[in-house]
Amino acid sequence: MSIVEAGPLGTPVSVTVNVGGKDITFETGKLAKQADGAVVVRSADTVVLATAQGRTEAREGADFFPLTVDVEERAYAAGKIPGGFFKREGRPTEKAILTARMIDRPIRPLFPKGYRNETQCIATVLSADMIEPHDILAINGISAALLVSPLPFLGPVGAVRIGLIDGDLIVNPTLEEIYQESTLDLIVVGTKDGLTMVEAGADQVSEATLLEALDIAQAEIVKLCQAQEDLRAKAGKPKWLDPAVTEEIDSKHGAEIAARIQSHGIAASGAIVAEIIEREAGVITMQSTEANVLRALQVRMSLEQIIEKKRAAAVEGPVREQFGADLKALTDSEQDSKDLKSAKSNLLYSRILESVSLPFPGGEENGFDSATKGYIKKAADSIYKSLVRTKIAVDKRRPDGRSEEQIRPIEVEVTVQPRTHGSALFTRGQTQIMSLATLGTAKEVQRIDDLTLEGDRRYMHHYNFPPYSVGETGRMVGPKRRDIGHGALAQRALEAVIPDASEFPYTIRVVSETLESNGSSSMGSVCGSTMALMDAGVPIKAPVSGIAMGLVKEGDDYTILTDIQGAEDHLGDMDFKVAGTEAGITALQMDIKITGVSREIMENALAQAARARKAILERMLTAISAPREELAAHAPRISTIQINPEYIGMVIGKGGETIRSLEADYDVQIDIQEDGTILVYATEGTKGDAAIAAINALTRDPEVGDEYTGEVVKTTDFGAFVQLKKGTDGLLHVSNVGPGRVNHIEDVLARGDVLDVVVQEVDKARGRIGLKLVRKHEGDGFASPEELVERAKDAPPREPREERPRSGGGDRRGGRGGGRRD
Repeated sequence: MSIVEAGPLGTPVSVTVNVGGKDITFETGKLAKQADGAVVVRSADTVVLATAQGRTEAREGADFFPLTVDVEERAYAAGKIPGGFFKREGRPTEKAILTARMIDRPIRPLFPKGYRNETQCIATVLSADMIEPHDILAINGISAALLVSPLPFLGPVGAVRIGLIDGDLIVNPTLEEIYQESTLDLIVVGTKDGLTMVEAGADQVSEATLLEALDIAQAEIVKLCQAQEDLRAKAGKPKWLDPAVTEEIDSKHGAEIAARIQSHGIAASGAIVAEIIEREAGVITMQSTEANVLRALQVRMSLEQIIEKKRAAAVEGPVREQFGADLKALTDSEQDSKDLKSAKSNLLYSRILESVSLPFPGGEENGFDSATKGYIKKAADSIYKSLVRTKIAVDKRRPDGRSEEQIRPIEVEVTVQPRTHGSALFTRGQTQIMSLATLGTAKEVQRIDDLTLEGDRRYMHHYNFPPYSVGETGRMVGPKRRDIGHGALAQRALEAVIPDASEFPYTIRVVSETLESNGSSSMGSVCGSTMALMDAGVPIKAPVSGIAMGLVKEGDDYTILTDIQGAEDHLGDMDFKVAGTEAGITALQMDIKITGVSREIMENALAQAARARKAILERMLTAISAPREELAAHAPRISTIQINPEYIGMVIGKGGETIRSLEADYDVQIDIQEDGTILVYATEGTKGDAAIAAINALTRDPEVGDEYTGEVVKTTDFGAFVQLKKGTDGLLHVSNVGPGRVNHIEDVLARGDVLDVVVQEVDKARGRIGLKLVRKHEGDGFASPEELVERAKDAPPREPREERPRSGGGDRRGGRGGGRRD
């Protein structure tokens, strides 16, 4: 009998849906079965394992939903071994971080309000065929994993990509189509009821085209959501937070819970949870079944939701009644400076905590315990937010007094730093961005090594958000995910207008430093980057501006806001960032927190954003109306030379010796391309010209009239051989030293002497090059041919020496050219 027997792998369950003419398959029940939810998503040969895991207990003290999303791009998926010493994956790639953010943003709002349990979602790319992108599969896979898991996810969501190729909108284009053909890269995520997230990079696409693309995407999203629901119907686990159980418990015990809060107060009322669990689910014993454990868990989670709402309601009523007028007055402080607004807010909140009268015990003899204080503060926040939303949506009044489409005051300035290649300062209200551009060589492109086809990146944008920009302190530990996401958004906004390498062969990096932030620093980075590039002399195809839009919707009343600031962003129902030129949109990022955002609202928002972009662009152009014709004094200049590709090795030299020597001697950087194009980067034009001359001398065959500076490598009775360049010598015949007779060449020249010579004849058939002396280098000066002839007259007589023949000819294979003249 074998000691190893075949074990059961479980019974996999799968669902297939056709999206854009391609099958996407969801499978669960085979891999990662200990995870709360695990789904394998496949399209062609691209495969992603998506898992969801959560804790059944809320994180103690958390006032936010502790959700983490990670995307793991494995090198083996594409048949590669990672580089580096350790040969294993390191930190997530930028693409992985951006994909994780695209997963997080649409699923986070789809958990119950007040849910505080740690939740972790991981998407691991198992196979990448480099045809079908993995990011769309990862978003759909995480949604499906959450849906089949017991976690209280209120999805599903579906995700599709829309491309624009030759005027046609394409659903889920391939990687090659995305990077080489499409003028639109639009990722749309949504539920059956509407869109929740949009990300786009585009080449000046119209608003009408974008709206059409969103309509197409929504139809495909419905199919993906249905497929996930079919998978849940076949293999889903019971939810920890079941709406039916919550309704049951609330109807039976809601009044009792409210009464306990009134009699015992906020903190002490928590004991009722354990009492009701015991009544409704019994005590867990060694004889309990999985059904008993599940029932106890469902009852507990339902009670936690119910008691949270009852506590909030019990506190909010008195706070609203006693301080509603004061909180309404505070809504007008948004037009104050940040310090003044903060002082007013702190003063009012302190007064509420000290003097609010609650109809139940506060937990302490002379005041409120920490739990009660927390609920009082949350109640004040909730009331304040509600008042601001009503003020915007119904009364059509913004907190800072602006109209719906009014943009905060804008100040623009360029060349704000002396040594940078380009710089700009963009200030809009209390948001201030300094963007600084640097021009580099073609060698300095960013090498992209991920599971896409991007290759080398010539244009980079990096975004920094130091804590002082919002008046806080904090650790400086490198870019956070938010910083990377904001930098990528601004990068997409400008990519469409960056000139081709054939027109402007520089690597371009822009860094946007957030100096102040109160709303939409990412769009400020777009504006600052545009001006910095123009200041640097980058011939962008068109200037780009950006604006952040918002939406506040209360019932049928809604208001679309232009240029939202911090409070409006936090309280609103939609965060909508648009960047583009006068001709069209180049980047879009949208997060929608509610359902019911109609096509009409979307259309109005895009039109309103277009008007704002145009107004901002006009303001930007007052600082700099067009790219500068000259580069900054400290920017590298490019000189170009075209050589025969066969001579590339001669310029590089053995082990790179020649090219390194050229770069050091002339203080330049040299980039050699496969077609023989050589780019020479120099901060001073004269150095670039000198380097070009040296390269030309290395690679160009000598012609009559060319001048060279070379070293005497050998002397004979009939003349001296002078090295014109590596591998090519010429003969300076004794008769061509000067305007007179020189009997012996050694009388005036010796091996190692440096001469300026001119090519007098070239005999390609015999491989000979004849030279004529121009002058001889001596110390800090020179000796003319006439001086050398006079010296030869005074030289003592010499015995003729035996001549030894030189082998080879004067070609670049290393032979010595020239010979005795006839």
